[in-house]
Amino acid sequence: MKRSLLLKSVAQDSTHFFPIRVLSERTGVGGSTLRAWERRYGLLSPQRTPKGHRLYTEQDVELVEYVLELLDEGHSLSTAVTQLKQDRDLAGNEPGMTELAGIWADYLAETCRAVGNFSTERVEAIYNEASSLYPVEMVAERLIEPMLSELGSSWESRDTGIAEEHFYANWLRNRLAARFHHATGQATGARIVCACLPGSYHDIGLILFSISALARGYRVLFLGANVPLDVFPAVVKRSGSKGIVLSSRTLIEEPMQIQIEELLDRLDIPVLLGGPASDHPMHQFERGGGIRLGSHVAVAMRILSSNVPAFGRGGAASR
Repeated sequence: MKRSLLLKSVAQDSTHFFPIRVLSERTGVGGSTLRAWERRYGLLSPQRTPKGHRLYTEQDVELVEYVLELLDEGHSLSTAVTQLKQDRDLAGNEPGMTELAGIWADYLAETCRAVGNFSTERVEAIYNEASSLYPVEMVAERLIEPMLSELGSSWESRDTGIAEEHFYANWLRNRLAARFHHATGQATGARIVCACLPGSYHDIGLILFSISALARGYRVLFLGANVPLDVFPAVVKRSGSKGIVLSSRTLIEEPMQIQIEELLDRLDIPVLLGGPASDHPMHQFERGGGIRLGSHVAVAMRILSSNVPAFGRGGAASR
């Protein structure tokens, strides 16, 4: 971020204004989170239409992207905003990183206690607070996934461990389904198919990825767990999808890689693989033109957008 941008007045003289939906699609930060940043921290000061609708400019896009960089580096939102306003050098700022680690450690500990007490209300409140201030990718990677891992690895040590794991997983699935449904009606970009490979039944990570894609404007055709590979050519043809995102938590054995390679020969759109399985090299898959996304959602979204743009020029849906 240039110093001139940090110190420039929020009063904009640009004639290119766009609504909050476009700012959300371009940055991946949900509209409710952007409004919370404005309300709680004064981070954004949008222009207003006569009817009160918010209008933003390219400078707002750059500012939000810079804040996301700070968050990814380990700064809490409050620290990032303070340092943004003060135009300080951010390199090696350990207090910010410590504060952020403490924030997520607190969220995780509070969620564990709430799950142990089977308190839907408290689990919901913690999630709502975190998701109102931080991007969905960060909430997924620093709260939801660690929570699932904690429950999955420690259930045997508690008399209600299995019940707690089922309680949280079912709450999460219902909560994410509601968010997915809400975001689906707002997306207007390119359509992508999201599905788990045959034999892969854990789709919560794919749901989180799909919600991030929806936030960036992609229309998501979500097929869920254990989808046969031979259905994809017909699905792509009928839906007009521009890309396929497959997911698997476990390593993909050679026979399955061969089947995927055969599928790649039958399709003329990008096929991308995400989830923990894609953190490892897959020579046959990549040799056939497949693209690995990795399990880091923010990185995966950048790879997706570079191979399957959500929008073409002028903000039109990618064709």
